[in-house]
Amino acid sequence: MLNLMRADVYRLLRGRAVYISLVVIVLLVGLVVFVFRMAPATGIVTDQDVFEPVAQNEMTAAMGARLALGAMNNMAYVFLAGIIVTVAAAFSSGAVKNEISIGISRTKYYISKWLLSCAIGITTVAVCLALSIVFASFVDGFGYWGDGFLAEVLTSLGLQTILAMGLSSVGVFLCFITRKSGAALGLYIAFNLVPMFIIVLLDSAFPWAMDLAMYDMSFLFGVFAQSAAFPMADIVRGAAVAISYTIVSTIAGVMLFRKAEIK
Repeated sequence: MLNLMRADVYRLLRGRAVYISLVVIVLLVGLVVFVFRMAPATGIVTDQDVFEPVAQNEMTAAMGARLALGAMNNMAYVFLAGIIVTVAAAFSSGAVKNEISIGISRTKYYISKWLLSCAIGITTVAVCLALSIVFASFVDGFGYWGDGFLAEVLTSLGLQTILAMGLSSVGVFLCFITRKSGAALGLYIAFNLVPMFIIVLLDSAFPWAMDLAMYDMSFLFGVFAQSAAFPMADIVRGAAVAISYTIVSTIAGVMLFRKAEIK
């Protein structure tokens, strides 16, 4: 399994997707910190959002960290490129058939792709936060990190890496089930956008509908961005949701892939 991961890392580093993704992250962070001084929001925005990425008069490293965490759900679309290259490309090129034919276990094959995809997602989240802090420190300094703010940032980062693993797991599952880059891409984007759209529609008729947002992965990025402002029960439930997506999608993906016919 380690040999499979090494081979995938080698192909990633030799390809252009990882470098294009890095350029996109640098550009996004640069625009947020140096130009707009506010974080872009994707998806459905409501008056009940837990984080509002407002414009800043000054930009310290502490503010950069807060903006990065509050808009981290945008990174879900960036590390998707790594998932597609790592998993879906193996089906389109026929590499999966060749590797399985030489005796590699399908379970080990799936887990190797899953581990690498999760590593890509976690790395993307960490790089985005690190760049935001570094870039913002050049503008107005490091800012104030006392009164538990540093611990809050590290806690939020840790929680958001769990979400990154959950989304990566769903992306890997979709790639193995569809075995087509376009289909996996469309379903992944729908998974991120459609649930919140439905919740907002239901909220107009049912006041309790917004409670369902606590089970939406994109919405949870905002919750975890301000982990200190929410009850521990909400944080634990959100982490349980992310872990459940990780476990269920991975187990289901392995079971279905073991029975699938590879052409």
